[in-house]
Amino acid sequence: MVAEILAEQLASGATWTLLITLGNSLRRDDGVGPLLAGQLAHLPNLLIENAGDRPERAIDFVASHRPQKVIFIDAADFGGQPGDLRWIQPAELTERSLSSHRLPLVALIDWIESEHPVVCHCLGVQVGSMQLGEGLTPEVAKTAAEIIDWFENLSKAKQTVQSTACQG
Repeated sequence: MVAEILAEQLASGATWTLLITLGNSLRRDDGVGPLLAGQLAHLPNLLIENAGDRPERAIDFVASHRPQKVIFIDAADFGGQPGDLRWIQPAELTERSLSSHRLPLVALIDWIESEHPVVCHCLGVQVGSMQLGEGLTPEVAKTAAEIIDWFENLSKAKQTVQSTACQG
């Protein structure tokens, strides 16, 4: 299920995509974004930045990287089961909160899209706990591991294609 959801926006590689993770690692499952950024930062074919609990940092990331697409990844409460993953439409952001950030993500997306030729998407991981404390709940940790595996496999596939192209 995770692979299908991620492939919907990310597998083609046709656009220059920047992943921006959000969250606070001291609030249990809200730390899924920073954890993903830390675990995926080593991949050569992936552009990822961690905005932590300051989503407004995304403005600088977009300005410096100039992507065609931005994907925000954050803990969310969309009424699913803990660990569920889904794309959240910008219209839903006014009704449901992605995490607990000072700057509403919908306002940030509106500003970024009005100032840059970029399309923004939001990927939410359903939280199990936002209580103070470190470490993800088992369900969210499982989803995070599946996301990491998916990106690592995608990176390996891209490296194989590039290596084959260079040899041919």
